[in-house]
This record gives sequence, structure tokens and C-alpha cells, in this order.
Amino acid sequence: MLVMTGCYSFTTLGRARTVDDGKLELIAAPGVTATLGAAGDPNVRPAIEVGARYGVASNVDVGARVSSSGATATTRVQLVRRARLEALVAPGIAYTLTDKLAFELPVVVGINVGDDQIVFAPRVVYQLRTGLPHPLQFVFVGGSVGYVWQLTARFALMPELGVLTAVFAEPGYGTFTEAGPALQAALTLLWD
Repeated sequence: MLVMTGCYSFTTLGRARTVDDGKLELIAAPGVTATLGAAGDPNVRPAIEVGARYGVASNVDVGARVSSSGATATTRVQLVRRARLEALVAPGIAYTLTDKLAFELPVVVGINVGDDQIVFAPRVVYQLRTGLPHPLQFVFVGGSVGYVWQLTARFALMPELGVLTAVFAEPGYGTFTEAGPALQAALTLLWD
């Protein structure tokens, strides 16, 4: 499936809480991506992402991530911030080398457990492959689940597992909607 879409990153790599106004959060996330091609051949490859988020206003932050296969920019807007429950939307745009552009809309929900947080992030993705005679369109749905383990006041670890599957492919490329889902695992290091 993602043979056509490259190594698009579909993990959240963070809490369901925006970075406070004027504060910076640094991100490093080694991981692995596994996809099942249209022919049923598995493709497993390492992945690494680094990035940052910056609080630009109360309940709004912006972020950028660079990976071994591209880059992603997001804006996150806090919808709910309560003692036990937090939620935000994180629209973003991703460029995957060498010819793929994706627009994503994850909804990130966090359940606070003391200083830690369980994070759920369903998402929808619209992607264009531009390196052909005409752009190809794809739509994906999926999500991720992770656990933010707050080790110190400024450092946390977040293991996360994501899944993404195609629900629409350009006519003539339907085999990519029939392939199995893509899986992505990451161990995110968060510094506030």
C-alpha cells in the first residue's frame, strides 16, 4: 500500500496538549515502518524523525519534523484541557521524497494518568503523488496509540504504534487500496 506513498509518518510523537506560549519542545523518534505492498511483499525499514514544537499563543503551537524520507509541518489547536482529559486537532502538511504531498487531519485525545498520558489519535490523510504525467490521489485513514511516560519534569518517553490503510486510490491504482495496512512504531523522546 505505502509503496506508492513512500514513508509518510503517521505517528503523533507527542501529548494531546499544546506547548505553552513561548515554550519550545524538542522531539527525537527512532522507529520502524512496515508495509505490505500490492503484491503481498512485506517491506520493513528503519525510520528516524527529529523536530520541534513552539507555543505561539495560549492553546496553539506550531511544529516541524524532518525524517529520513521527508518533512512535516503542523499547527496544533487545543480543544479541551481538563485534569483527566485533553484533546486537540493537528492539521498538517507532509512532503515525502521525492514526489508526494500529504494533507492530514489527526484528532489527538489524551487521558491523563498522574503525570503520564495515554494518547489516541485517529486521522484522515489526503495524498497527491506528483511525479507522474498527472497527479495521483489517495485517501488514507488510521490512527495511533501511545503512552507518554513522564520521567522527569522536562523529559518524557513515548512508545507509540500507528496503523494506516488506503480507502481510496486513483482509478487504475486500486491494488493499493487492497493491500494490507501499514504499521509504524516509534519511541519518542520529548524534551520540554
